[in-house]
Amino acid sequence: MFRKVTFPLLLAWVAIFSCRETASNRDEEIRLVNDWFHKQIRFSQVNLDSVGKYARMIDSVAKNLPGEYKAMALVGMGRYHATHKPDLSMKYFQQALDMLEKSNADSIKARAYNGLGVGYQKKSDFTNALDNYFKALRLFEKSDDIKGISGALANIGEVYQVKGDVSVAKQYIMQSMELSKSAEDFPAYLDAAHTLANIYGMNNQFDSALAIDRKGIRAADSMGSLKMKSAFYNNMGNCYLYSNRPDSARFYFMECLRLDAITGNRHYMVDNYLTLGQLLMKEQQFQEAEDYFKDAIRLSDSIGTHHFKMQAWKSLALLYKQQNLLHRSLEAKDSVAAIKDRLINEKSENRIAELKELYEADKKAQTISLQQVKLSRQNILLTGSVVLFSSLLFSGWLMYRRYKTKKEKELASTLLQQRMKATADILEAEDKERRRIATELHDGVGQVMLAAWINLQSVESASSLPENQKLSFSRAVSMVGEGCKEIREVSHAMMPNILMKKGLKGAVQDLIRNLDRHPVSIQLHMDDAHSMDNVTESILYRVIQEAVNNVLKHADANQMDISIHQSADGITLLIEDDGKGFDTEVLSQPTGMGMQSIKARIALLNGITEWDSSPGNGTVLTIFIPTK
Repeated sequence: MFRKVTFPLLLAWVAIFSCRETASNRDEEIRLVNDWFHKQIRFSQVNLDSVGKYARMIDSVAKNLPGEYKAMALVGMGRYHATHKPDLSMKYFQQALDMLEKSNADSIKARAYNGLGVGYQKKSDFTNALDNYFKALRLFEKSDDIKGISGALANIGEVYQVKGDVSVAKQYIMQSMELSKSAEDFPAYLDAAHTLANIYGMNNQFDSALAIDRKGIRAADSMGSLKMKSAFYNNMGNCYLYSNRPDSARFYFMECLRLDAITGNRHYMVDNYLTLGQLLMKEQQFQEAEDYFKDAIRLSDSIGTHHFKMQAWKSLALLYKQQNLLHRSLEAKDSVAAIKDRLINEKSENRIAELKELYEADKKAQTISLQQVKLSRQNILLTGSVVLFSSLLFSGWLMYRRYKTKKEKELASTLLQQRMKATADILEAEDKERRRIATELHDGVGQVMLAAWINLQSVESASSLPENQKLSFSRAVSMVGEGCKEIREVSHAMMPNILMKKGLKGAVQDLIRNLDRHPVSIQLHMDDAHSMDNVTESILYRVIQEAVNNVLKHADANQMDISIHQSADGITLLIEDDGKGFDTEVLSQPTGMGMQSIKARIALLNGITEWDSSPGNGTVLTIFIPTK
């Protein structure tokens, strides 16, 4: 009898102990994940490799935890890829938000929205950037996260700064500084102060900017932060540079260089070498300028920054040209072309790798979904086996098989659609890459080859080589000429475009000729002496097309004048007609897609669009695009 009672009790004790052990393991996993997530946040501004490490650790432990903990890993991966792979970063942040759609984890949601805001800001999509920053701000305020609120305010201020809305930018930056100070978050306070000094400097309020910089330097000294001190010194150098005080500017840039060498910040050292070289070249101290540019090239090689290296070679080409050292200037331009080709290849390879990772991220999300569906089915099967009678077991199994087959087909269909979308994205990226490479061939390698050909022709006409050498040299000149022709033909074959063939003036004249049968007389006035970049030409051409179509459709005009004037300040486009005009109040309404399209296109170039019109008095469209 004792044995009969003891055995069931023993089984019950083992079951209870197993449940407690499982709960204890789960609590330990949650504690670890929370600890790693806080470390991930702490390292987000210091060491991105650590952020990626903690995100992967969270992902490995959170597989059997609720969605909030999986989202922590996604937020970390988004932050890890934010600098070099923005599309992949935004994909992780969006997956985190999708996972948290019905969750109350406001702090994690806020960080995901903030990450999306950073991604959109890098893409210059300021509307979506502000939308996500404000969503993050509201969630940080809801959870009373002072550091989060301060960071979101600073991000909003930076967007308004880039948009040129200085007064609004100052308002948000000042709020961020006050909150950081109250929370004794002095690194964030100094970051905001640095941004505010930049705003004053951009607005030519140099004395105000310098006053903030001096306070920031004292605060950085009290914290022992050489990195922040160097940043404020750099601000001061720029203020003195743009206020035409080169000696003071040189002193502070030299101080930046000294501090960056101490902290080992070699990227900032390269930037300072370039700035000092350009400053001394402007002062016609050519030898010292050349030394700084060569220092920038050597240090760029050691850290693998091709962009800085290309800037240094460009500056050397200009410096040699100013000294009439044309051969050395041409060699420097060849170096620029070689680096540009390398950058083109690296960008293409990086984009392909990023598209692959995006596809793998989608595939992983589908795998997780499939695992969850399978787990759900197993639970349904287990519950059914307990509830159903043995006589219904076979029919229940058949229903389960049918349900399983249906779901697997649905999942297979979804996965196929996503694979097709990934393929379409890759094809779209390839098309964009072809367009970009065509432009690089035409404007980069083609120009260098053309310059080489012209120089070789000049050497050929002036040389007195023996006849056999002269014949070989002439063949080399012909081969370079053939190379120029081949590059031009490849470029035009990759992206044929009327603007690339005729330029803006020729394209507009062609547009007017195509409208000769229309009763409206159109006159074009445009200087021949200036040229503009392809993007500007393309956008202006589309704007002129849109404006001409609007006049033909709605204005009942007899005469239309198009004037394009280019000066040192920028490009001015005037389009005037003698039609029936309109009430400009309609511009504030969401109707009128043509005018909204014109404003949107010009906004891409940071331009200004104005309509001057009233009923019965014709219309004048004025567009100004500032020099870049």
